[in-house]
Amino acid sequence: MTERTEAIVIGGGQSGLVAGYYLAQAGIPFVILDAGLRVGDAWRNRWDSLELFTVAQYCSLPGLRFPGSAGHFPTKDAMADYVEEYARTFDLPVRLGTRVTSLEPTPDGYRLDTSSGVYEAPHVIVATGAYLLPKIPALADNLNDDVFQVHTGGYHNPAQIPGKNVVVVGAANSGAQIAKDLSGTHRVTLSQGSKLPHAPRRFLGKGLHWWGDHFGLIAKPLEGERDRLHKKTLLVGPSLTKLSKRHGFELAGRTIATQGRTMRFEDGSQTEADAVVWATGFRSDYNWIKTPVFDDQGTPVQERGVTGAPGLYFLGLQCQYSYGSALIWWVKEDASYIVDHLRSASRQDVRKV
Repeated sequence: MTERTEAIVIGGGQSGLVAGYYLAQAGIPFVILDAGLRVGDAWRNRWDSLELFTVAQYCSLPGLRFPGSAGHFPTKDAMADYVEEYARTFDLPVRLGTRVTSLEPTPDGYRLDTSSGVYEAPHVIVATGAYLLPKIPALADNLNDDVFQVHTGGYHNPAQIPGKNVVVVGAANSGAQIAKDLSGTHRVTLSQGSKLPHAPRRFLGKGLHWWGDHFGLIAKPLEGERDRLHKKTLLVGPSLTKLSKRHGFELAGRTIATQGRTMRFEDGSQTEADAVVWATGFRSDYNWIKTPVFDDQGTPVQERGVTGAPGLYFLGLQCQYSYGSALIWWVKEDASYIVDHLRSASRQDVRKV
């Protein structure tokens, strides 16, 4: 059986739910397709001690305040419960356990093959996020089989990591937090590649995003600076030096070679590893989208989420329009814009008929 509706949102995380909120307000029939078994699983399945560096004030989605004091930093489970409550509050039609395996154009829109059936719609909003597949360097292949290896996407807690000596490769926010998490039970070495700009979670009593909001930095369109800014990562919280001294782990340079159990670093140091946590990021996976809307690097070609393929949109990409495009509080700006564009296109289609 094929189910047809006016709009389909792929992804039931905060971006997809906000798109659903505005579609419902506009009176446009839609469904949200999500591979998870429960709304919020994308947050629940991250490591146990994860705490957001965004204060609760900037974790709210449109129409529903995030619970608790505005200035606290929510846990990942609190965020998961909040987005689940958001979907429940607005009765958003989320189809769980529905993984989209193919999206291809049809004469009057798009056909989506999924794990639970076929869907069709003239309008599709892809809100899966850009980076889904773990990115693990070829260096991993040179380690012995008895060296335990896990990517941040599969890391949960220190009890999961065998042995005593663990190397965390990658010192952005995830790597720094996991090194701290492991330091109470393991001898940790944190391997840092390029040095990152650093900012505290709070400044003068206000969360980092409060300052970005009040100075208009986060919502400002990136325009020609988009590609350069897209490559920047900001390390939020204590500096790596302070963090390492406070929690007793070692800092090392970029990992340049591995052999057996030995990890060698750019600063000339080396260590023997019982386990390695690869905090090396994720890469995009759009092979299931059979529509030519990508550049040579596989990145969607879009303007504020609107592609050259009629009725196909992207939402929640990092820096797709502003710094805020992939941030919880600000994703509503792009979502509202996309739904307005979709509604106008729907009206034009009706007039043509």
